[in-house]
Amino acid sequence: MAAQDAASNAATDVAGAAGEAGGFIGSATNWLVTNGPSLAINFVVFLLILIIGFWIAKKLSAFAKKAAMKSPNMDETLANFLASLVGYVIKAFVIIAAITKLGVEATSLIAVLGAATLAIGLALQGTLGNVAAGVMLMLFRPYKVGDYVEVAGNEGVVDDMNIFTTNLATVDNIKVIIANGEAWGSTIKNFTALGLRRVDVDYGIHYDDDIDKAIKVINEVAAKHPDVLSEPHGPWAKVVTLNESSVDIQSRVWCKPEHYWDVMFDLKKSIKEAFDKNDITIPYPTSIELDG
Repeated sequence: MAAQDAASNAATDVAGAAGEAGGFIGSATNWLVTNGPSLAINFVVFLLILIIGFWIAKKLSAFAKKAAMKSPNMDETLANFLASLVGYVIKAFVIIAAITKLGVEATSLIAVLGAATLAIGLALQGTLGNVAAGVMLMLFRPYKVGDYVEVAGNEGVVDDMNIFTTNLATVDNIKVIIANGEAWGSTIKNFTALGLRRVDVDYGIHYDDDIDKAIKVINEVAAKHPDVLSEPHGPWAKVVTLNESSVDIQSRVWCKPEHYWDVMFDLKKSIKEAFDKNDITIPYPTSIELDG
């Protein structure tokens, strides 16, 4: 008898569970039938808003850059910065607009974002610091696109600058990405900003050679180079060091920043050849070994 009662109770429980499951499935089915089409439409609209909105953000960002470049007081660096800022702001509004189509009210979303601001700020304080540093770089303008600089120990031409990073292209064509916070907090050397650069090269001659003759040769060769300037000063050469095996003469010439490397390498070659023609010797390092 007891076994029959237990079996009856189990059958009742199973039937109840099956009924509840069937009821849940039925309710879910009815809900999908009722709300499914609207949810599908809202999701499609959500995707369309994102796609079209991001496309518009890209176009308006490019338009903002183009418009900024037309201003005589605006250069490419600031134009890139403003364009990236416009793009990010528009994308933020697009995301908010898209999320509201999924049934989330804009006021509730803004309230949630406001409540999460502190937590996000703490988690992304480095990123927000880069944005703040980017603004400071735009205000004080220590460099611009096209300048040859040393930033955070890296040398190269400023290729791009946005609200988060500064991008350099090195002389051997390597892209270096530096966070604006690191750039702003480091020593910045701008080799282009003053419009001129001085090329300093040392040449060692033998102690038996005529120093005045060597200086004359150096200055004459330097003056003939098409990229060496006569202003602010013409070619200059003086004895700077008396080494153990050579007399070192330093040559100083001025050129435009974009000609710096060509002038340096060309003069090294040309002056060596001029020394050979005038019997001026560049001594080799010597060492004496004593036996015993």
